[in-house]
Amino acid sequence: MLDQDDYTRIRVEVAGGVATLVLDRPEHGNTADDAMHSELTTVFARARADERVRVVVLTGAGATFCRGGDSSASRRFETLTGLTPVQEARVIVETLLELEKPVIAAVNGDALGLGAILATLADVAFVAPAARIGDRHVPGGVTAGNGSAALWPVLVGLNRAKYLVLEGELLTAARAVELGLAHEVTPDPVAAARELAQRWAGYPQFALRSTKAVLNTHLKAAATLALGYGLALEEQAMAGPEFAAVLARRRGVAE
Repeated sequence: MLDQDDYTRIRVEVAGGVATLVLDRPEHGNTADDAMHSELTTVFARARADERVRVVVLTGAGATFCRGGDSSASRRFETLTGLTPVQEARVIVETLLELEKPVIAAVNGDALGLGAILATLADVAFVAPAARIGDRHVPGGVTAGNGSAALWPVLVGLNRAKYLVLEGELLTAARAVELGLAHEVTPDPVAAARELAQRWAGYPQFALRSTKAVLNTHLKAAATLALGYGLALEEQAMAGPEFAAVLARRRGVAE
């Protein structure tokens, strides 16, 4: 069962059949530190098991959805699960793909890296006009193994996904909708997500969930083919000199 007492980086509310999950590090752009990353490995599984929950709404606190992983934290490999961050990333993606209850993302601000994966693996994403979506793994010296390289070809086509992921392009909200990575641009994505969630919570649940399960077979097939390979290379890249050089440059700028 979803219980706020189990989470420090995610705010949890369950009402009217809808679980609202709020990524809650607004002062850091909702970047995923070790604690948030670990909490993301369990929160969707608990939503799946919680009989009160029919639909999940995922959003971010403040002005940002999620600006990716907190590189200063995640490189410490101090997770709450006993898994490495890369192993946790696989659990997050696979748990989302196994969740037959609809997930609606309210992308209230930038969704980058991990945030882009969470937003684009949602079944529907409503996006604020100023929000950007993109995966900057490659320019950051890391293999894009945690979802975009494996799964975006299904969403936007292989050649287009190659450009988006290799270039690390940050898409405007309108462009993300045009390409098929999001559903609709709206000035109030949280309100739009909650309206749809309430409607779907009233639908016949077996029909709703089984239809989503069928649709997700396409993504699960892609994950089976490419996710493990991609994450293994991501872990290798994180231990390599190029990523170390990127981190050193970032620290130099910060200092």
